[in-house]
Amino acid sequence: MENLKTLKLENSNQIQIHLCKFCYDRNFSMKKTLLVKYSVSVRIMKTGMKVCYICRNFFLGTLPTIVNKILNSEMFGLTTYIPAIDIGTRLPFLFYENEDHLRSMFQIKGTTGIKTQINLLIREKIQENKKCYIDHLNPELKFDVVIDNDLNFSIDCKAKEFYLLGRYVKLGRGIAQKDKNWMKKDSQTYCKLTDKKEKSIEYAIRKSVWSEYNPEDMKITWTGSEDKYSLVLGRGRPFIVKVINPKIKGPEEKKVLEENVELHLRKIKHDQIDYYGKYRILVTVFVKLDRKIRNIGHFQSLMQTLTGEVTFRVKNRITTRNIYFAKLVNADDDKLEISLDMDNGIPIKQFVGGNEPIKPCLSNILETKCECIYFDINDVILNK
Repeated sequence: MENLKTLKLENSNQIQIHLCKFCYDRNFSMKKTLLVKYSVSVRIMKTGMKVCYICRNFFLGTLPTIVNKILNSEMFGLTTYIPAIDIGTRLPFLFYENEDHLRSMFQIKGTTGIKTQINLLIREKIQENKKCYIDHLNPELKFDVVIDNDLNFSIDCKAKEFYLLGRYVKLGRGIAQKDKNWMKKDSQTYCKLTDKKEKSIEYAIRKSVWSEYNPEDMKITWTGSEDKYSLVLGRGRPFIVKVINPKIKGPEEKKVLEENVELHLRKIKHDQIDYYGKYRILVTVFVKLDRKIRNIGHFQSLMQTLTGEVTFRVKNRITTRNIYFAKLVNADDDKLEISLDMDNGIPIKQFVGGNEPIKPCLSNILETKCECIYFDINDVILNK
């Protein structure tokens, strides 16, 4: 790119600087275009025939191509309506440098800069097509245009993240909730694996979301966990998936069937997330005692004292949840089967065994050491 120091003198010691219509009007529409400095005359020439000193004819050649590329982007297929978009640009430093140098020479102040004009023109041309509209605060699609010194450019488009409410039903034992082998930096390879020997709920979720929406990334927020050998029945345990920069629109709602696993996924709004994190669970707990049962009736009466508040510590903070119903379902030798209606979030194994501080504790209530073998979630009840 030319520099004023390298421009040759023409026509009796006069330097001519050529500008395109856009750069000329932006800087010199209300200014003099002739400057005499150090006995050298500098004249600004408005021309469409030669290369613009500031933008290198970006406005005339490259800008229309950028507009065309954006309008023909496959990302518009993510929506079935006219989407809100935003467009940003990164220009070569020499654009600013040359414009600043001219403005300094001619004492030009308070006029629109080249980046502002480029952004305005691109957005104006885009909106003329009526294929989308501009929204800086909440765009569905964000286009980032990067231009280099040779006027080559690249366009990166990111779609607005969205949220999925998921529910999983686990019909077989031995299926873990989380997958310890998942590697965040290699999520696509992870989802393509077909020879995983040990399935998990997380594997089924990631595989389904990736195949349906092809996101750049996803984040799963669990609303609770259960033992690997526990069943999850009824309407299933809810979870939230944040889908980041999807490349495919995908369905609004989806049901996925894996071996002994059912997934239900549907799109929700961000302000609905908190509602699905608070729920009750109907759970059956299988307990082993360190001595045989002799008085079943006494045990049954003790179960009733479990209802009410449960307090325990989570990360150095005292937490309170409630048990609404407790019943002894079956007793056999040194084993119990207990039915509970309780708030989600109570650590069931801790509640049974009391290895960590919790009140009440089944071991203390029954006055014998208890161990939770496993527990099954029979249903989930959302709080109204």
